[in-house]
Amino acid sequence: MYAKNLKNTSIYTLDFVISTVGILLRVAFFTLIERKIIGLIHYRVGPNKVVEWGVSQPIADALKLLTKEYQKFTISRLIIYYLGPLISLLLALLYWGFYEYSYSYITGSIKIIVIFSIISLSAYGFLLTRWGSNSKYALLGGYRTVAQIISYEVCLIFLVLIIFYITKCYRVENIALSQRGVWFILYSLPLFITWVIICIAERSRTPFDHAERERELVSGYNVEYGGGFFVLAFVREYGIIIFLRFITSVLFLGINNIILKTFLICIVYVWVRCAFPRVRYDKLIIICWKKLLPYRLAMVALSSCYLS
Repeated sequence: MYAKNLKNTSIYTLDFVISTVGILLRVAFFTLIERKIIGLIHYRVGPNKVVEWGVSQPIADALKLLTKEYQKFTISRLIIYYLGPLISLLLALLYWGFYEYSYSYITGSIKIIVIFSIISLSAYGFLLTRWGSNSKYALLGGYRTVAQIISYEVCLIFLVLIIFYITKCYRVENIALSQRGVWFILYSLPLFITWVIICIAERSRTPFDHAERERELVSGYNVEYGGGFFVLAFVREYGIIIFLRFITSVLFLGINNIILKTFLICIVYVWVRCAFPRVRYDKLIIICWKKLLPYRLAMVALSSCYLS
């Protein structure tokens, strides 16, 4: 029994290390691809100075940031200053961890429920990061962002319930395998479009990036963060974004060629960032509670009737 537990712990540790390294590499090269695509769309030159075509630009940026000096605060302020990025990064690692680990304490049928439960905790990381910035503009942006995240998480959970009702299973792998004949997106395009809108708004990405609308005044929510802690906040943000796009491809496009499909969805998200202006905050909340949520409730009712 002891040897078996030791073996399981070793597998768990190895999976954690592989998952962490994979997240860091995904984030690094996704930022490079995003900057390249934005440069092409805006008719300007993207990263092209470091090595060939700027391939190692993300590594150079990370090394430059990690050598920056840290801010010096009092003990009480320092605890909040450290907690925000650390909690956010831990949550970003747990998303991939619960999905990828070969050894886990939870069954595969409820992994997706646990993952979305962890996603709901990301609001605390946002709030602590803005509080630790020690700026009233960043703090007000944190309150606004938390309200936005909580609002759109309600719609996100209802949409997942609709997929559960239609596919009649809770395992993400089974949902993906059930799309071998036809992709879910082909007969549920409205669900896919609203899923994309909800994911963009829930992660506060353009055109719903109200978490960073103070950057015209105080350089955004991370105004006091520099060096390594800015890297942590950056990795957390893009790690969650890549994970949601991966889940999007699994739920709506099946499991074959999953890397290529995830890459194509990432390009769509970058195109949305470049093509649409920022939505006014009151209209953003109205879209959630008066448009998307009633639509979701109606679809849940129809899906439950179909299941029965």
